Amino acid sequence: MTNFYLYIFYRIKMFGVSNFILFLLIFVVDFIWAASVSPLAPDLPLRKTNIIYIPDIDEDYEDETSKPSYGPRLPWETTTHLIPQECDYDPCVVHEVSCSEISARTKCYCPGLTGPQELPLSPQLREVKQGASGEAQVHWCAPLSIVTHYKLMVEGREGLPPVFGQFSRNGTVRGVKVGSRVCVVAVNDAGFSVETEMSCTQFMPQELSQGAVRAGVIAGSVGFLALLSLVALLLWRQKSCQKDRSLNAEGLGNPSYTINETL
Repeated sequence: MTNFYLYIFYRIKMFGVSNFILFLLIFVVDFIWAASVSPLAPDLPLRKTNIIYIPDIDEDYEDETSKPSYGPRLPWETTTHLIPQECDYDPCVVHEVSCSEISARTKCYCPGLTGPQELPLSPQLREVKQGASGEAQVHWCAPLSIVTHYKLMVEGREGLPPVFGQFSRNGTVRGVKVGSRVCVVAVNDAGFSVETEMSCTQFMPQELSQGAVRAGVIAGSVGFLALLSLVALLLWRQKSCQKDRSLNAEGLGNPSYTINETL
């Protein structure tokens, strides 16, 4: 306030009383005009602004912006997940190629095989029958082993056993006697497979087998008839003995029979 009074005193001294009154009137009018044009705004209380969050719009926007856009996939870029399947390889059927070659060509998988440095497992002998010329025809299944070739071993046969390739599943042998033991043996670099009941059987021609069955039926029928005859004979003799005993008993009980015999 002291400075304000000094300022007024300075104006009065500088301009004089009349000029100071005129200056004061102009100042008051100017102040009133400024107050009417731009009045002072009252102090308003502060309010908290609530921000409304719309998840759908934001999430869609984020999804659209976060997902990378891919162009059309080229044919050679297309990948498919294939489930490995077992190879169509029957060990009992003749094949021109091995299962490993089929697997490499079709992407299938083969059953596990023992290596070439291990003795091969025994093949499975499926059938031995007599051919049209009397030879023995043998059919077998390959084992789960690496095999280079097969041999047919015949009991009582002279000479070297016949040899068949690794893809063979059938073979013929001549000079085989009826009832001889026939075995198929697998061979590789480690040696020979073991002869087992699964890889061996007896050579029994079908005609001989039917004849043996027919002979057995006839022999059984004859034996049955003989047994019936024996039973009938025994029954007849038993009845005859009982009849004789009954006649003797009647004769001993009659007195006239005794007197007549005495006279």
